[in-house]
Amino acid sequence: MKFLALTLLLWNLHVAAQEIPRPAVVRFNTVCANCHEGECSGRLSFQSGAEAAALFSLLRYTKEHCSHYPVTAAWPEGGVWNTAELTLWRNQHEGGYFVPLGKFASGSHRLQITFAATAPGRLKITDDRFEPLVEEALCPDGMQEVRFIAPGGPLYMTLQTKAELIGIRLIAASP
Repeated sequence: MKFLALTLLLWNLHVAAQEIPRPAVVRFNTVCANCHEGECSGRLSFQSGAEAAALFSLLRYTKEHCSHYPVTAAWPEGGVWNTAELTLWRNQHEGGYFVPLGKFASGSHRLQITFAATAPGRLKITDDRFEPLVEEALCPDGMQEVRFIAPGGPLYMTLQTKAELIGIRLIAASP
């Protein structure tokens, strides 16, 4: 047992020194970041290997910095994310999406979300310190539009749904 704990500790240090893989960041933010109070520690203890080490590193980072792990996504040309680009930010195990939307100026914004099929879901847009700007239950039926006011800075979208996203578009509203 001590050997296993030492191995996980050493692997955890190794992962912390490197960039954490995107699939682990997505999984953490669609599943673990919801509790953010430490309940994850118990659940993560049942896992082992590289993914568990990465999830522990993310948990540690979140608790120490009280912010999202610094991960970015290239903003697509034209400002519209398509299915292929969004697939990179989908949790392949439990479903859902975590998309770092990038840095935005303060002010009013609109987010348009297009689904492939009808399915219920929960949308949350947060700043880099997990402060929610939007928390809405969705009944995806084609395209949904959400309006919100951003304080400026990085924004992150977490979407809990089994439905496949086929597009998102973020638009700065005119004054």
